[in-house]
Order: sequence, then structure tokens, then C-alpha cells
Amino acid sequence: MYIFGYRHLAPSALAVLLLLPAIQMANADDPFAELEAATASGSTDAKPQNTEADDFEAYKKSHQGEFDDYKTKLMEEYAAYTRIAAEETERYSKELQQVWDTPELSGPKVWVDYSGDLKERNSVDFEKKTIAMSTVVDADDKGVSDERLGERLKALLTKNQAQAFSDDKIAQAIEKRSKAELTMLQTAEVEPEPILLPFVSDETEPSDEEVNAIVNDLVSKQSRKESTNQQGQKVVTIEVPLGSEAEEPDPIPEATPAPKAEPQSKPTPKASEPVQSTPQPKAVPAPRQMADARLNRLPKAARLLEGDVTTFANSAKMDTALVYAIIETESAFNPMAKSPVPAYGLMQIVPGSAGIDATEQLFGKGRVLAPSYLYTQDKNIEIGSTYLNILYYRYLKGVNDPLSRLYCSIAAYNTGAGNVAKAFIGTTRLGTALPKINAMTPEEVYDHLIENLPYEETRHYLQRVVSRMDKYRTTDGPLTGSLANAD
Repeated sequence: MYIFGYRHLAPSALAVLLLLPAIQMANADDPFAELEAATASGSTDAKPQNTEADDFEAYKKSHQGEFDDYKTKLMEEYAAYTRIAAEETERYSKELQQVWDTPELSGPKVWVDYSGDLKERNSVDFEKKTIAMSTVVDADDKGVSDERLGERLKALLTKNQAQAFSDDKIAQAIEKRSKAELTMLQTAEVEPEPILLPFVSDETEPSDEEVNAIVNDLVSKQSRKESTNQQGQKVVTIEVPLGSEAEEPDPIPEATPAPKAEPQSKPTPKASEPVQSTPQPKAVPAPRQMADARLNRLPKAARLLEGDVTTFANSAKMDTALVYAIIETESAFNPMAKSPVPAYGLMQIVPGSAGIDATEQLFGKGRVLAPSYLYTQDKNIEIGSTYLNILYYRYLKGVNDPLSRLYCSIAAYNTGAGNVAKAFIGTTRLGTALPKINAMTPEEVYDHLIENLPYEETRHYLQRVVSRMDKYRTTDGPLTGSLANAD
């Protein structure tokens, strides 16, 4: 990783700085803590001598103020960004309250889309695979006709991500104000990728006739209910299924047994090696046939992401199955996902933690990521995969066993590395927790995390991601540190 300002350091002092990446991260929640811990007095075993020491100290004195100013400015801008997001969300919620008794906003797994006059609401639940279309009916209207339902369904099914972003009043307001008020903002142009068509059609680009047939089929499967709002108006809600792909049950049992690991004869992966969840098969069938078979066995929503997931998971030296499992757990493949944190997109990136860490690694300097950047599918997956790389290879590199480190990295993606440490020693000092973690087997680490992570949400998150990884494997053979409970 290129560290801000270090390219101008004298060669003798640069040799000292090359030792800095070996120093353990002090606080994973602060994207600058690693640098500060590395440059702190006494942070290396051997102090630089004579000229090297003079060069190093001179560099620190001349550039520390510059770096401190940069860090302070970045944190101030992210705080302003968070404030803008909260203000615009509250403002729009008040507008909705003029029409709806209970305003609904998009969440991680539910995309909510309103008409311009706010009287029509479409709510797509990507986890339950349902579409609910609600309408506040005027006094002189009889209800919602099948013809109108069909028109709305077709418009919703064919809406792409660029159009959805353009229609998102909150995201547009945050984007506009952030561009005006922030100087360290990274934006992008949201691509016109499909949102719902992959869930209802096997065709990449279905014809208009095919879309009409899908709409007619959904209209025939509708269920209706009516209610009355506080203003005495009738509200008609029509629900239809989102596609016909059967859903697998996703229970969270009381106690999930730890996945069994294979004998620990494999070395801990180096930073230049990918996290391997499967050994290479001894005999590989014809590449094209094997690639097609693996791709076709992916769930429908995952196939559309195959190119981006493969590209960025490989670039980050992470397993594609892990990236898929995190996308499903975070957003259920909802590309318009958002949460109040704020977090955005398929991998639910928080601009101020994962976003700043990942942009520091990718661009050399941390940036505040705008909604447009994180709603751009490939960029969201790149940032999420890069953050997994940072967790696995930097923050948690002191965990020796690769499977134990994988479990800790999954939990840290949801709750931060500090809370992973807290599960073991009661404080967020990760360096202090490492001896205890390394004294355990992977099964013991998994069980300990499930029982002791500070938040129940993160315990369930770890269970879900681990259990889902197997269905996204695109290679054959047993998993390394088998995530299935093989004997």
C-alpha cells in the first residue's frame, strides 16, 4: 500500500519505513491507527542509527503536521457526510408522513420505490422474494385495476440501477449536498445494470413480448388487501412473487456445530497468496465445460455478478465463495441496498470505515465514498473485496491458522476487528487477544465467537456466511478446513 507522502522520503529513512507494515494494527476502527502505531516512538525493536535516524526524525517533523491535517480533514468530512445523510433522510421521511401512516424506506434487503406524488409505493423484498405494490386511492377511484397493476409491474421490472438511483430522492439530495460541501468525495456514474429482471427471467435481455408474458403471469398470482389510513383514505396493497426460483430454508439453529478442519499441515497463507477454501483438483475437465457447469449451478442472482466477483475477489486474494456469501448475507443481492449507518450497495459498504480503509489501499489516500460510487456494482464489489483483504492480511494477520483467521475476518466485516478481540479478552486490543486465539483450534475459535461476540446480530452473521459459502463454491473437492461437517 502506498502511504500518503512517503514517496518523497530519503532512501535511508525509507529503508526504516519498510519495516512498518510488520507492526500489528492497534485499532481496526480507525483507518489511520496502523500508520500511527507504526511511526510511534519505540514501535520498532531496533532504532535507526546516525544518519538514518536523523533523516527519519527530520521527515517526521516536516510531514507529521501535513498528515495530521489530512487525517483531521478526512474525519471532519466524513462526519459532515453522515450529518447530511441523516438530515436528508429525516426530511424525506417527513414528506412521506404527509401521505403514509408508516413511511417505509429502503433497507439492506428491501428496495422501496415511490412515485413522484408519493401515492404509489413499490416495496421489493429480495430475501422473501416478494413485490408489494401499495396505492393511496383517491375518493373517486374504485381501486387498482389489473391493467394499472401490469403497467406498474412492467415499469418496476425493467427499471435499471441508474434509473433507480436517479429516482432515489434521499440519495440524490445526499449526493448534491456532498458535492457542494465536501472536497474529499469520490463519486461515480451509476451503470444501467438490471435490478429485478435476473430474478424473473433466464434471459439476460428478455424481449418486450417476454416481459409482457412475465407481467401477465405475476398479475395472475396477485393477492390483495385493503386498509384505511389515518386520513380516512383507502390503501390498496397488491403482493406478487418475485420470480419462481425456490428458496432454501435459512434457519439459525440454537447451536451450530463448528465446521471441522482438515489436519493442520498447510502453512498459513502469505500476503501474496489467496485465501484458499478448496484444494486444486488433480484432474481438471475441459476448461470451458467445467466453467459453464460451475457458473450454471450458481443461484440466478449470483450469475449476473460472476464477472465482477471473480475479478475483484481474485485481485484481493480472497475466495469468490466468501464474497458471494457476504453479498447474500448483507443484501440478499439487492443492488439498491442501504441502511441508516449509512451503508450502501451489495456489500453494504460504510463510507467511513470500510470505505476509507479500502480507498486508502486502492488510491493511496482515503476518500469519502458518495452514494453514486457505492451504488455502482463493480466498484461496490471492489471496495468490499479490498476491505476483506485488509481484514484478513493486515488487521488479523497475527491469527496463525487460516481457517481461524477466516472466521475472525467474517465477524470483523460485520462488527469490526476490535469487537472480535473483545469476544476473547473483553477489550478491543487485538494484539493482546492474539495469544488466546492462536492457542485454540479453528473449531474452538468458531464456537467461542458464536458464544461471545458482543452482538447477537454478528453471531448470526458469522453462522449465515459460513453456512452459505459451500453453495457458492465454483470448484470441486472437499473444502480446506471443511465447512461441511465431514467425518
